[in-house]
Amino acid sequence: MLISRRQRPPDTPIPTILLGGRPVPLQTSISILGVEVNSVLTFTDHIRTIAREAAWKLSCVRRVSHLLDSQGSTTLYAAQVRSLMDYAPLTWSSCPPSYLSLLDKVQARAQRLIRLNALQDQLLPPLQPLQQRRDVSGLCVVYKTHKQHVPHLAALRQPWARPHGHTTRNCCYQGPSTDRPFCQDGDLSAFLPSALHKNVEPHGTADTASLYLVTPDLQECCERLDKAAIV
Repeated sequence: MLISRRQRPPDTPIPTILLGGRPVPLQTSISILGVEVNSVLTFTDHIRTIAREAAWKLSCVRRVSHLLDSQGSTTLYAAQVRSLMDYAPLTWSSCPPSYLSLLDKVQARAQRLIRLNALQDQLLPPLQPLQQRRDVSGLCVVYKTHKQHVPHLAALRQPWARPHGHTTRNCCYQGPSTDRPFCQDGDLSAFLPSALHKNVEPHGTADTASLYLVTPDLQECCERLDKAAIV
């Protein structure tokens, strides 16, 4: 498998890998310990797979839900369905949110199923969001790595960032040269945001409303217009 962030594969030839005298075919995705890794590292195929499997398991829970109460349905969901969606979250947590929402839809269906099995006056706490569970698992790994110094996580340990020995808040004033960048063409494009470049024409007119949004002080706005020779 060739891992690349490019939308199109590079034109460079890929050498043939031989294993036991037989060529190994190039794959677009491989499965490593139950996690499907594709060539662009988006993990979208893996999310679709576990969402489909979790929905199938939830349908099995629904078939026996008439034999369970709300607590039994919650326990069965946590053991059979949510455990599948919580497997190795630090690997695929960078997946786009549009695909992660597929897992949230499965949990929303489980929440409705649990409410149907609840008593009439019974108050049920909501299920813990899946994104919160993923965040907590990431914090637990960081704590075990940097605080508890777990041996099998030693490869993830990174040195703490050192504070800078200087600060820019106490620098001396260097004169007008630090007020704004050099303006070579005589207009405002050198010291206006790029979003407002279309509103400024060299040796022409400018959108005064946009300039006023950048400089709320009217006097300062007029001074900039005078310096740019627009008025």
